[in-house]
Amino acid sequence: MATTNQTTKKVTAVSNSRQQLPTRSGWLSVANLEQLFEDIDKILQDMRVDMQTEALTTAERRRLLGSGVRRYGFIDKVSDLATVNPEFAPAFFNDTALKTLIREIEILRNLSAALAQMQRITDDVLLQVSDEAFQMALAYYNTVREAARRRQPGAQAVFNVLRLFFNRPRHTGNEPTEHEVERDVKALLHGKKDGEIVIKNERPHLVGGVHEVIDETHRDRVAVKETMEEEAG
Repeated sequence: MATTNQTTKKVTAVSNSRQQLPTRSGWLSVANLEQLFEDIDKILQDMRVDMQTEALTTAERRRLLGSGVRRYGFIDKVSDLATVNPEFAPAFFNDTALKTLIREIEILRNLSAALAQMQRITDDVLLQVSDEAFQMALAYYNTVREAARRRQPGAQAVFNVLRLFFNRPRHTGNEPTEHEVERDVKALLHGKKDGEIVIKNERPHLVGGVHEVIDETHRDRVAVKETMEEEAG
């Protein structure tokens, strides 16, 4: 993989030009974010061409052996010993090629760590910006809701559109959905709800099987929490 160094230099160049976490007083702006995306997208396109590899399937990934601490140590030690004791090497063994592979492993691991750090920074900034945007939108929603209560002309129509985003679809069946059960189980485990959940399942033998879920959780606390979140900001 001779072109790995070229791709690494491109990633490093972008990373070095943006060392600090973006702030409102710094480079965080629509123009700079668009430019950053274009830079990274260009690097991604180059990586697809330079590395000339197809995406691995899940089965293929499971079959391949990575270079964890122990495997990498084993590979590195074999390289050292093969240099000193070449008489034990099989016919297809190439010590120079192995050392090149080891160097590529080191570069790719550093590249993976840098990308993971970039992903974390991006996710953190995305969360902060999203929260700021939601709080601003929620402030407008609360103002419209208050205006609708005062019967200000036009406010009710706007409020009717926005209130739909806070309505959660109700399950009309007698048995709760799997997602609802999982959510209530977690809430009970963490002490956020009162009640009990009973799950009964009997596999069919001579007669039909039985699958029953009884979800008796008290939702008063959740209702209060949702109301407080809606009022926030």
